[in-house]
Amino acid sequence: MSESNQPPLDDVAKREQMSGDFLDLCDDFIKFSEECAFLFDAFAAVTREPECITEDTIEGIRHINFWLKYQVIDYREKIDRQRKYWTSLSRKQKG
Repeated sequence: MSESNQPPLDDVAKREQMSGDFLDLCDDFIKFSEECAFLFDAFAAVTREPECITEDTIEGIRHINFWLKYQVIDYREKIDRQRKYWTSLSRKQKG
């Protein structure tokens, strides 16, 4: 590639930062999905023994569902921000 076709150094640094941020997001999401798998197994176990469903259990499930909902929203927003930023860098490089 000739020097005139290479992106400016600040764009290279931005892409490297973006790549690092993306890898961090992937790692975080893997941990989150493992937590979800554990929670889903726990929910399934509770439904197999309805006699163990107390008010405390119900409140715990409500709390976890609230947490899950906002974790998913947060991941969706992070992914969307990264997608938009990556798209703007790609357009800037093209031209």
